[in-house]
Amino acid sequence: ALATAQFWGATKSAPLHWDRAQKEGWHSLPSLCAGLPHFSAGFMRNWGRDTFISLRGCLLVTGRFEEARSTLLVYASVVRHGLCPNLLDAANRPRYNARDATWFFLQAVQDYVLESPEGLDFLDAPVSLKWPVKSWDADLADLEPQTMADVIHLIFAAHAKGINFREWGAGKGPDAGKGIDDHMTDQGFDVSVRFDEETGLIFGGSESNCGTWMDKMGSSAKAGNHGLPATPRDGAAVEIVGLLKSTLRWVSGLDRAKFKHGSVKTPTGKTLSYAEWNERLQNNFERLFWIDPDERTSAAVTGIYRDTLGATRRWQDLQLRPNFCIAMAVAPELFTPAHARQALGAVSERLVGPLGMCTLDPADEEYHGDYHNDDDSDDKAVAHGWNYHQGPEWVWPLGFFLEAWQRFGNLDGAAARGRRAMRWLLSHRATLRSAPWRSLPELTNSKGQHCSHSCPAQAWSIATPLAALRAIEAQTAVAGTRR
Repeated sequence: ALATAQFWGATKSAPLHWDRAQKEGWHSLPSLCAGLPHFSAGFMRNWGRDTFISLRGCLLVTGRFEEARSTLLVYASVVRHGLCPNLLDAANRPRYNARDATWFFLQAVQDYVLESPEGLDFLDAPVSLKWPVKSWDADLADLEPQTMADVIHLIFAAHAKGINFREWGAGKGPDAGKGIDDHMTDQGFDVSVRFDEETGLIFGGSESNCGTWMDKMGSSAKAGNHGLPATPRDGAAVEIVGLLKSTLRWVSGLDRAKFKHGSVKTPTGKTLSYAEWNERLQNNFERLFWIDPDERTSAAVTGIYRDTLGATRRWQDLQLRPNFCIAMAVAPELFTPAHARQALGAVSERLVGPLGMCTLDPADEEYHGDYHNDDDSDDKAVAHGWNYHQGPEWVWPLGFFLEAWQRFGNLDGAAARGRRAMRWLLSHRATLRSAPWRSLPELTNSKGQHCSHSCPAQAWSIATPLAALRAIEAQTAVAGTRR
């Protein structure tokens, strides 16, 4: 827990909210940085996705509830197009190019409500949008939020309606967007999200952009990957589905005195209650995502869950990656236990490394496990680090894997699964004691090898194992009381 302290602080160049800092002073608006030293200051300090994934472990487990609260309220105030920003930029010109950041935000809100002394009263906290709804979607103008509960409903309503916009600053013409992304093609600045009424799934993105955490954009003209995302993961990404389901389950069960909203409008104008949406996802997930061993498929590995559904690069739907572990941790009710157990067995054998998790199965033909951002070769697969999420072992997904394992792992009893989880964390303890930053890195190269291009201290790398440890302890204690 002590290792989390270094990520929270105030910097003059990157207060949590720039306009407020001019009145209240930058010291009064600290923020949670993504990592050190790479993201210590400037507009790159605070990232939405990183913040929300880190919030439970860095701020809630450690009892810093006021810090968590202030962070969530600032992000709520800059919701635009129904999305939370990925790059906050001190709430000046945030970048809304992530489809997943919003759902990690709503998971963080849920976590805060469940763990903080404030509890459900947080849903009554006042929120005023910096960019009023009418300025970005006139059809939703009557949903202008006044409270956190209203913001949650607005996000759902925007996604149910469908989201289509072009990133501001992208402009038109051959130089479009060079001020915000030097490498993305013109089509990549078009952001879209589509709701499927039949299944309850949310689809989005395109082959030209990368709206999830696996967001490496190619930058090598010599190697031919410039402007091409390595892992666009367009379609329905499995972790987004899980986060959506988690939040639907939550709001469906809330007392209407605290959450007055009961439904959204679909693209065909029908009214869909949150309970019905929740049920629709529940009824379709296994059918659509489970890759059965008896299924006729081109998948190299079966008995796992699809990484995406409906991707432009169809083969990437079937790749073994750690993302379904996130969905298992936050929405375990989606998964058939026997299937989950089998899938986690494949993950534990193929993806779990000494510190992190392989971002792609080492047996996959696209796997390249060593990341070198300065690679100036003509090899498209690795030039300029295009393989950032094509094998290198990221630490933060391990926390979600451990939570999923604790629930579905193939050992009998919560205590036995907990002991196995602790063995997976032995190397993390050793690293925390010996690393110069007294932290865990962003990622390692293959088989836990040091990666010189990795951030040596990463907030979410500390946060998710810490949150998992607390969850494992709680589940083990509950199991002990049932004996």
